[in-house]
Amino acid sequence: MKKIKLTKYATMLVAFFLLTACSSDSSSSDSATKPVADFSFTNDGSTFTFTNLSTNATKYRWDFGDLYYLSNEKDPVYTYKIGGEIRVSLTVTNEAGEESFITKVITAPKIIIIDIKIDGKFADWDDVAVTDQNTSGNGSIQKIKIWAGGPNVNVYLEGNKKMQMELVDMFINTDGNTQTGFLHANWAQGSGAEFLFEGPVVTNGWGAFYNHTDPNGGWGWNPIAGSGANLTASGIVSLNATTNAIEFSIPKSQLGTLGKSIGIAITEMTSGWAAVANFPEAPKFSTLEL
Repeated sequence: MKKIKLTKYATMLVAFFLLTACSSDSSSSDSATKPVADFSFTNDGSTFTFTNLSTNATKYRWDFGDLYYLSNEKDPVYTYKIGGEIRVSLTVTNEAGEESFITKVITAPKIIIIDIKIDGKFADWDDVAVTDQNTSGNGSIQKIKIWAGGPNVNVYLEGNKKMQMELVDMFINTDGNTQTGFLHANWAQGSGAEFLFEGPVVTNGWGAFYNHTDPNGGWGWNPIAGSGANLTASGIVSLNATTNAIEFSIPKSQLGTLGKSIGIAITEMTSGWAAVANFPEAPKFSTLEL
């Protein structure tokens, strides 16, 4: 009988020690030390800044939801190459190896891919914003779009039926400074052209580019041999009974080193050098920030 009592006593001691050990182990994983994943975010266009709000975490794993990239940074900055609703996940781990996980949905801006081809088909201009337009309705040219996202400066012009582009003086500001280069009286508040293209746009014929040479801003130009072939145009396209359009491109290499913007102004003439109109209306060139 004593042997049986000792066995029961020993069993009670073992159970006591097991309970004590379990209690000790569980205390290291209580709710006060478990990791909790959380984050916030802001964006500037397609670039998102993620701010980690997690607690009790020592390691971080971000999945940006686009199948491109993962990060172990605490507060990463990431630029998306896709748009729309995207699920971003953060997994955090504490020193004990315990994990917590959270997913949030962000909305990235639509990625617009613009690929301008000079072919007289203008659908590829649909996503390009209007750079400038004639608000009075006078003159042959009514609207301009400029796109310089690739190796060329591409230009789309839309006007009335008087817009034929048989002969133009096209002034181009390439350094962003309206006070250097040719200072044209028609655009007194913003000209400063470093380059001039003179000739017909529609035929890519005898026209040529010129460098400005007068340090005082006057009419002084040096022709650039063989440069006329560097302007590629579609020719005039009739959009409807009242509207014509044309597109053309100029290699950036033709225009030297571009600054932070490019400005364009056009004097259109007939093939007999009779003035048709100036575009844009005074006082500044049509300018695209690069």
